[in-house]
Amino acid sequence: MTNSPLMGGVGDVAASHHAAISRSQAVASGLGTPQIRRELKRSTLRVGAPNVFLVHGAPTTWHQALMAATLTANGAGIASYRAAARLHGLDGFTADLIEVTVPRGRRVRVPDAIVHQGFVPDTHRVEIDGIPCTSLARTLIDLAQVVTTLELERALDDFQRRGYSLTWLEQMATELHRPGQRGTKLVLAEVAQRRTSGVVRGSWFEKLIELAIASPNLPPLIQQHVIRTEDGDFIAQVDLAFPSVRLGIEAHSRSFHTGTHREVIDQRRENRAIAEGWQFSYLGWADRKSPAQARAFLEKVVARRRRDLGC
Repeated sequence: MTNSPLMGGVGDVAASHHAAISRSQAVASGLGTPQIRRELKRSTLRVGAPNVFLVHGAPTTWHQALMAATLTANGAGIASYRAAARLHGLDGFTADLIEVTVPRGRRVRVPDAIVHQGFVPDTHRVEIDGIPCTSLARTLIDLAQVVTTLELERALDDFQRRGYSLTWLEQMATELHRPGQRGTKLVLAEVAQRRTSGVVRGSWFEKLIELAIASPNLPPLIQQHVIRTEDGDFIAQVDLAFPSVRLGIEAHSRSFHTGTHREVIDQRRENRAIAEGWQFSYLGWADRKSPAQARAFLEKVVARRRRDLGC
């Protein structure tokens, strides 16, 4: 990295922080203000954010930029909102946004970053890849303030699929709720609705198909419908279904329906369901992009099923 003996301790700290280090950390590692100026002049260090330095030669990454943003204001920042959603790997959040929260009253400006002011107690904090970050529940509550209702719904689906408790989310939203707050109100409403339905989608692709085929000419559509024999034995659980006409709809995306083992399972379960009078239709990405055609196709299939079943 450099032949400067002064950089040894700084390099050790920066190595565990995506090659970023705050001024206070540099000083604590033995690099005083005159030495910092010297290393900046030698291009061993470069400025990454106010009072934050990056080690020259290290690759420039989103994680490094986010780390630098949290180190500013004497390390008061914490990754939050959409940046925290990406750190947590929440479904649908892949943008290179730098978004942090700092304590109220701190006037912090970080180039190309969105800086929020707010209080994040220790119980709402975690660390991911060495970066201080809001917890998953707190991240969802913050997201509700800045994303669309569909984006929030997608993130909450992912939260539930991972097996996290709606009670945890509800308790935190209740703790943070104040009159007039939009985010906590939306989250509490979503939790109540999900408790009523009791079902979470197998993938967000199912939601896209639901939106694509919404039609008043189609019967009620059920998510994750369980097909059973006349004796009540389990046969299969399908992504979507029109139970009134025994029509199962599979959201057939490459991400969730590939591989020989999956195909064998699908074939066996569908053969058993067909023996019970069920029919299946597969919808893919092309159907999502041409919803009118998908709706027309399903309306025709449902109409035929009604005739065949004497509905």
